[in-house]
Amino acid sequence: MEDRRVTEENQQPTQVPRVGVSQTRRRSPSGTDKAIVAAIDFGTTYSGYAYTFRSEFEKSAGAREIFSNRWSPNTGALLSAKAPTTALFDSGMNFHSFGYEAEEKYADLIQEKLQKDWHCFRRFKMKLHDRMVLSRKLEITDEAGRPFHAKTVFTESIRYLRQQLINTIENRNPMNKNDAIHWVLTIPAIWTEPAKQFMREAAIDAGIPTGDLQIALEPEAAAVYCRSLPEGILRDSQDRGVTDAFRPGGCYMIVDLGGGTVDTTVHEVAEDGRLVEIRQASGGPWGGTSVDDTFYGFVVRKFGKEFIEQFRIERASEWMKLSMDFETQKRKLKFETNYNIRIEIPQRLIAESNLQVADIQSYNKLSIENDEFKNFFRPSSEDIVAHIQSILAEVSKVDLILLVGGFATSGYVSHVIMDAFPEKRVVVPLQAEVAVMYGAVLFGFEPLVISSRVCRYTYGIDVFEDFREGYHPPEYKVVIDGEPSCVNVFSVLVNEGEAMGVAEKRKRTYSSTHRDEDRKYLIMDVPVFASKTACPKYTTEATCVELGRIQVEPPADGWPLEVHYSVNMFFGQTEFNVIVKNDVTGHEYKSRHDFLQ
Repeated sequence: MEDRRVTEENQQPTQVPRVGVSQTRRRSPSGTDKAIVAAIDFGTTYSGYAYTFRSEFEKSAGAREIFSNRWSPNTGALLSAKAPTTALFDSGMNFHSFGYEAEEKYADLIQEKLQKDWHCFRRFKMKLHDRMVLSRKLEITDEAGRPFHAKTVFTESIRYLRQQLINTIENRNPMNKNDAIHWVLTIPAIWTEPAKQFMREAAIDAGIPTGDLQIALEPEAAAVYCRSLPEGILRDSQDRGVTDAFRPGGCYMIVDLGGGTVDTTVHEVAEDGRLVEIRQASGGPWGGTSVDDTFYGFVVRKFGKEFIEQFRIERASEWMKLSMDFETQKRKLKFETNYNIRIEIPQRLIAESNLQVADIQSYNKLSIENDEFKNFFRPSSEDIVAHIQSILAEVSKVDLILLVGGFATSGYVSHVIMDAFPEKRVVVPLQAEVAVMYGAVLFGFEPLVISSRVCRYTYGIDVFEDFREGYHPPEYKVVIDGEPSCVNVFSVLVNEGEAMGVAEKRKRTYSSTHRDEDRKYLIMDVPVFASKTACPKYTTEATCVELGRIQVEPPADGWPLEVHYSVNMFFGQTEFNVIVKNDVTGHEYKSRHDFLQ
């Protein structure tokens, strides 16, 4: 974008309605006016949906009910609120099934040796983790290692969950209008702006109207759920150290232990009862799947890598049974468990391998030493504990640590964390595995319960300024409108670690000239950059990454000869938001931001 001369102007936050603790039982004025809020919790290993009606939300917290599906494989395992995040496409690249149905169909195809041209995808959400640069053409590989368009896999999976949810609601309470639902999609708080946009576009492509779609950050949704629970529901909730954390002045940490990632945030409760994020969201790939990966390494050592890799592909149904039995034992493990763990081994695995008879117990079970089984958990547990320690070193006033997510239900992991922080209250709420999903439903009704967030990066835009000899690099010197100017200047909008209110904006004012005819209908471009350093000077520095561009379209009759306009950016919301306004006429120009390549 030419003529990007910038003037900094920080704006005071817009006043928003107070949402006190006593008010959280009623709809926030800024919440949706839809009759139903439905949330899709799209996880790395398991996904599900939940919903409730306005009439339920308006009840007291102890009386309201949130509804979710109950999934079950044909093997007769216990019902669960989520299904595996597994998507299956047929030989024509058409979506076939999702969840347990996809797992079982793919296993049958392998059994019948018909799987060659089918495409099965698992754990593909992790492909978006920690991606500062992301393309719409991103490819992921199926179970056979073949590349496939990632957006299609995400879109069709969300479309399936959306349709299942609509069918469930229709069967329960037929809707008079198709637009009666406000949709909430959960994502990790540690994800980048491009990853958020990727998920939003996938959801829109799946049939969710953009105006009815809201993004919720997973640990924040969990916090909304936990604070809505009546006293007595949280374990140890009669302890003042627990209940006081939810009152004004209290401070607590949410640790969302998911399948792929561990996502943390720290909140302080303001005087009006709303939640203030006081440390930027952080985390890493230390979720429950890391335990599965460690177990896989054990199996490879036991049977041989080449044999196991072939067995996984050719005997998928048997491998799925082995994986499910390990998952069962994984969830049952307690810190105090002192006996060996026995995993049921498929007969084909025994027959086709060189497993020693001495390793096999009665009923075809493989006995694993107690300490060795616990070792599967130690790498991820140690990483989680170390990360929590680093946060507490910065924010010592944390009163309470809340563990949520499916991995939090592991008695072993939760005990390790409790032992590591004896001076803190560490609590696992009931139904911890659905805290994010249920909290996302509540978040749809009261999004302003979160009053501010902390930026994870330094954000800015590429501008130019008057060139100063001896100060600016000579290679950045260009002549614009007859004046020497320095290009590639990083104009900081907000710094890493800075708190931003949800309605607070950062304003930059520009001027541009459009005297030439070819500039009259020019779409003006503003590159947006992120940096992990506090004060970058130039957008060409190694720590700077171009996220995307804000594009400002001209008025219908073209730009005037000279334009003075402002770009207002909101960083405290769950998604990046931009408003562009002419400071002379007051006209708001159509603008969009694109963070995908």
